Amino acid sequence: MIEVSVVGGGSWATAIVKILTENENPTHWYLRRKDQVKEIREKGINPDYLAQTKLDTRFVHPSSDLQEVVSKSQIIIFAVPSAALPLVAAELDATALADKIVLSAVKGTVGEGLGSAAAYLKKFFQIPNSRMACIAGPCHAEEIAADKTTYLTLSSTNDKLADMLWPIFRRPYVHVRTNSDPTGVGYAAIYKNVLGIASGMADGLGYGDNFLAVLVSNAMKEMDKLLNSMAGEETSMLNSTYTGDLLVTGYSDKSRNRQFGRLIAQGDSADQAIERLGMVAEGHRAAAGLYAYAQANELHLPILSTVYHILYTNRSVDAEFKTLEENLI
Repeated sequence: MIEVSVVGGGSWATAIVKILTENENPTHWYLRRKDQVKEIREKGINPDYLAQTKLDTRFVHPSSDLQEVVSKSQIIIFAVPSAALPLVAAELDATALADKIVLSAVKGTVGEGLGSAAAYLKKFFQIPNSRMACIAGPCHAEEIAADKTTYLTLSSTNDKLADMLWPIFRRPYVHVRTNSDPTGVGYAAIYKNVLGIASGMADGLGYGDNFLAVLVSNAMKEMDKLLNSMAGEETSMLNSTYTGDLLVTGYSDKSRNRQFGRLIAQGDSADQAIERLGMVAEGHRAAAGLYAYAQANELHLPILSTVYHILYTNRSVDAEFKTLEENLI
């Protein structure tokens, strides 16, 4: 058993806590709201997310005291929406993560630019690469809750750290792989959310499976171009943590980014769509940062450009997709 702390109270954090506690790892869990803490402590249920999931109260220790949760273990997992990460970090002392292992499970950009969550945490808390990792993969929290077979990738430039961490996530229904490309893994998880929005828009406009297949295959090329530009080296796009995550986000109706895109195509504003979903669509913010990077580096990424202009320059969804049709191959 390994003692772990989890920061975040949403569906992804709940799914992570489910895995950890099923493996009988004592898990200290920070949730902002005291009513959530009370329900979990008394019933083993997060009332707002994955409420059908019963957690083992012998191993889950919820608290609304962030400092206390972080102080309880040497392994800290951040699983909050990307927009909330700076607010959470600001509540901690600058030395709160000194000598601790930090694992990012955050799936979006942080701040106004294109910073990944891992990069933000490393800079804010001065964490060396040797104590930093991220976890991602083609997974919906709802399917982890239902014990459906899932593949996750734990990535760190420190191979020994990855080898130490991955067993705490292994379950009969969870297969865990490791790699040494946290930058690629992190930004693949960011770009795939933009593709999710694009596929939802296509669905909302009435496009069918034929077009979606072309859209997703072109998105694979866009992501490949983007990741190779960022990393400065070839990335194996055939790994499930890259292409698999892109596919599940593009095709599955469980994807909140896909749901968000569909609502936009049906006439909602971004704010209206977010309000309807009741959850963050990470691709909304990611599109702005990725577009700025693509422009600065002269990358031709038509799917990204289409999503950006619809969300941020008020261009017509119909007109932009007609233009996109001519740019896909």
